[in-house]
Amino acid sequence: MHEWSVADAVIRTVIDWADGKKIKVRKVVLGVPSFSFLDVEILKEAFNMMKKDSVLDEAELEVKFKEPKFKCKNCGKEFSLNEVKDQIDSVRSEFGEEYPMHLMPALAPSFIKCPYCGSHDIALESQDMTIDEIQVEENGTVKTVSQG
Repeated sequence: MHEWSVADAVIRTVIDWADGKKIKVRKVVLGVPSFSFLDVEILKEAFNMMKKDSVLDEAELEVKFKEPKFKCKNCGKEFSLNEVKDQIDSVRSEFGEEYPMHLMPALAPSFIKCPYCGSHDIALESQDMTIDEIQVEENGTVKTVSQG
């Protein structure tokens, strides 16, 4: 499942970031594009099983969904996910649970078109998953480190 590979990537990234620091990670805030349609419960289950015996052993994973922004390169209009939801739903029904944008959100422009002019020449912002914050405990003090 895709959620397990995402959990693994988050854990490895935070462990690499924390290497050599005398800290305990308390919380990781993950920004996820909303049209990736990750199953948050499976993602958290994977995170909790894979974090054991690491600096993340006591950490909580918080997931915040980010609404993508699209801009048509042909007509210049900006539009939201809500304006192309029917197109995304169509892709999901055609391909099933593991549809392409679930695995790679950056593929969205290949499957959707501008609701104004019909062009597939669209730019997508905010398509990456990001570790937005890491809450750590260092020498008994809890602080939040912004990664964005």
